Amino acid sequence: MNAATATQSITPVCSYYLVKQGTPNPFLGYSESSLKRCTRCKGAYYMDGGAQKLQWKIHKKNCKPSSLDTTKMDLDHCTKALKSALYGGSPDLYFIIKRVRGLFDNGAENSDMAAFHLHSIARGLMSLNTSLLLGIVACPYMSSLLFGEEEDLLSTKYRLVKNTKLAKYNGRPSDEFLEDIEDETEKEEVTLLVEQYDKLDDSWGQPSSMSFCYLYFNLIVASTIQGQLSHSSTHDGNGTMRGGNPKMKSPETLLSTAALRRAMELWTDPHVLASCGDAMAPAASLAVTAVEYYRVHNLLCEEHLCNAHELVPGLAIDHLAMTCMKEILDGAGSASYSSKLLKGLKDICGKVWDANCPWRNLPIERRATFAIAFYDYVENADNSSFSSYGRGVELPDNDDMNQIFRIIVGLHNPIDTTIAGSVWKTAAEDGEFIGVHGSGCNYRSRAFFYYLLRSESDGWEGMDVTKLIKEFEDIPRIHKAPDDPKVKEKDECFRLAEGDKRHDEMNRIFSS
Repeated sequence: MNAATATQSITPVCSYYLVKQGTPNPFLGYSESSLKRCTRCKGAYYMDGGAQKLQWKIHKKNCKPSSLDTTKMDLDHCTKALKSALYGGSPDLYFIIKRVRGLFDNGAENSDMAAFHLHSIARGLMSLNTSLLLGIVACPYMSSLLFGEEEDLLSTKYRLVKNTKLAKYNGRPSDEFLEDIEDETEKEEVTLLVEQYDKLDDSWGQPSSMSFCYLYFNLIVASTIQGQLSHSSTHDGNGTMRGGNPKMKSPETLLSTAALRRAMELWTDPHVLASCGDAMAPAASLAVTAVEYYRVHNLLCEEHLCNAHELVPGLAIDHLAMTCMKEILDGAGSASYSSKLLKGLKDICGKVWDANCPWRNLPIERRATFAIAFYDYVENADNSSFSSYGRGVELPDNDDMNQIFRIIVGLHNPIDTTIAGSVWKTAAEDGEFIGVHGSGCNYRSRAFFYYLLRSESDGWEGMDVTKLIKEFEDIPRIHKAPDDPKVKEKDECFRLAEGDKRHDEMNRIFSS
């Protein structure tokens, strides 16, 4: 890759204020205007001449075009060059990192070992002075690489989902759902995509996105906090937020705030988390550190720093809850921190109630997606593999989870059954396209929300939803008690969720 290729693929990010081109930031005085590019290196961008002057002392050292030819560099060569470039700064840094990503994607030899060494190099930055991290960001193209949209951290499989019609179906639809698509042209197109998806088997070996994430994500974590390395990267998010109070607008706090936003947005993206797995291990502990820091300094939901629905930069309340539930179900090494976040979320949300409340104007569709994820969590939590990783760690209890559910779906201070009813309706009717699984695999949760929708709204206010989900699951299928009113009601809810054809087929299977 050369400089010309780089400029075609990046989203410009101001190297000093770290705002993305086209994304307004009133707190930092940026509208949507085009960023100005450094005329010398052509790899740094600025809001204005004042921002360029503020960073010039750091940027000038590496303000020159790269002359490095990376095309013949293997992973071993890249690892050695990268360590020198990170710790000393270099106009070549961006191109070395991009070469690493390309080598991983192309299945270079010794990828796992190289990922281990790159992980160690990136982790080592966490204990160092912030001035070194500021120097890294000041290198040509680095602010755009770390805080822009050029790097998606997706595996080939999830990039296929994101960039094709599979996005409409939230991933791979079930074979039954695919068979029932009425538009023959669409069915043919989606069938070809499913065949392509199924050939991308990530079950053997480490996906290239995960190998690269060990480097990339830890560069972002190191830019957010300063701390000592632990025995496990799961705990690497424990530390001190760089620069102190983010409202001070110092270079250090600008870096820490931008890095926190990027880290949290990546972690709570389900496709990124699936693509990178344990390489994102520090994220949950980083979230704990950030939420506690912002709470102590009365900055939770601070409108100058957070977007709508966020507790801290990049961490939307519904995305946080869904990610934590997912990590617990998956038995992730960092699930103990996810459990801590869920238990703390109830207390935080019970105290925050003002114009900036993160769930006040949460869209109905997002509330419904959370509700489906909640059902999936309650249905499977007792059988999760979390116990193998978290012995001695207390999971959120039913009261904690019920409170979080009520807050996000609209049954909390003030209680709004109109919102809740809209959530049940959206989850029931649109759940195959907004649920946590691919289309055709969310029918159980959809049946439950049909069940709620058909119940009396007077009982919604104080309902124990975790208990209700488990009771719903315990109601037998229609063939076991065809005259029981509860069984008949559940059967009708499944008929609404599955459709007549599939429902009759399922009942034949269960009764045979």
